[in-house]
Amino acid sequence: MNAGWRDIRPSGRRARNAGFSIVEVAILALLLLVAVGGLSGAVLSSLRLSHSAEESARADQAAHLLAAELQRTPFAEIYARYNGSLLDDPATEASPGAAFDVAGLTARQDDPDGRVGRLVFPSTTLAGGVEILDENVSDERLGMPEGLDLDGDGVLGDASDDYRLLPVRLILEWSGVGGPRSYELDLLLQP
Repeated sequence: MNAGWRDIRPSGRRARNAGFSIVEVAILALLLLVAVGGLSGAVLSSLRLSHSAEESARADQAAHLLAAELQRTPFAEIYARYNGSLLDDPATEASPGAAFDVAGLTARQDDPDGRVGRLVFPSTTLAGGVEILDENVSDERLGMPEGLDLDGDGVLGDASDDYRLLPVRLILEWSGVGGPRSYELDLLLQP
């Protein structure tokens, strides 16, 4: 060797510790993959949760918009316009009926009418498909643990179109990002 040059190669023990072995690189790569996998799982869970929250917000907004629409409808027409029977609809304009869709939500596969939402009144369906209010319906959530005098005449059990109280449940059921989802809103409408 030239006298002016020094040998810069590591020797002995330093030579063995100078670089990474293939085993060390493999372990580092494995740890990096585990960290990236955990992070991507967290990101996917966060996206799923965000989408689920968006679905719930859509359902809540749709239910409250429909509740506001019910309150704008002339009280005497609410039941006839929004029940499941077409036979008692007022002739003034087309009635929306008991079922409705919500933009951005998909009805469940097993839903009989293929629509996301429906309104439920304390009613009974007679022969011929006519639906009438029934004061004897027992539904605690609608404020009717043992029925309710809907027409205010002091007699429980008579059916009348001249109601003064109108309990209604808005039900939304959809197939969401996390599986089947539902939302319910109970109202007690008065004139």
